[in-house]
Amino acid sequence: MRTVTILITVLLLGAPAWVAAQAARPATTGAPETFSATAQAKNATGAVSGTLDVRVTRYTHEFDRTTVETALRQGGYPRFLTALRNAPQVGEVVLAGGQPYTIRYAREKVEAGGRTIVLVTDKPVFFVGGGQANAKPRAGYEVAVIEIQLDARGQGKGRMAAAARVRPDGDGGVLLDDYAEQLIALTGVTRKPS
Repeated sequence: MRTVTILITVLLLGAPAWVAAQAARPATTGAPETFSATAQAKNATGAVSGTLDVRVTRYTHEFDRTTVETALRQGGYPRFLTALRNAPQVGEVVLAGGQPYTIRYAREKVEAGGRTIVLVTDKPVFFVGGGQANAKPRAGYEVAVIEIQLDARGQGKGRMAAAARVRPDGDGGVLLDDYAEQLIALTGVTRKPS
């Protein structure tokens, strides 16, 4: 298991700051919108890349966001999964033209010169390294987490844990346990309004 700190503190961004950021956001933000990128996965035996398309129909409403975040802080991963899977669908992820995966959590943080978007699916998208003889068990890695960083023009980069679990870090933040040896790099991210 590889534990990484990902900028999921966006998940726990306080409501007043979020409301102020929404009021100040530029016209090149907001749902519905689509993002396209190249996903590049690497492990000890090689590398593979493919297209990644993300469709955000809307960002998670305050009530649903609070429900999911509270479940994680107070009940850990099992309660987080239940709350996440009960949240409404807010988009979908498609890797390499395959089946769509439902996004149940979508959050954006607008900052001067750009924004950060964090997305969580209700199922894992891909198990990188799962075919190896000494691969870790898949149980417990039940979501995918995507982080996208965009500039003011709607272009940028990101990273994805295609099979992950999240847990509170004890200081109000979130830690991500990634199934893979490394996060999947997202390059050439571009935004298209829907």
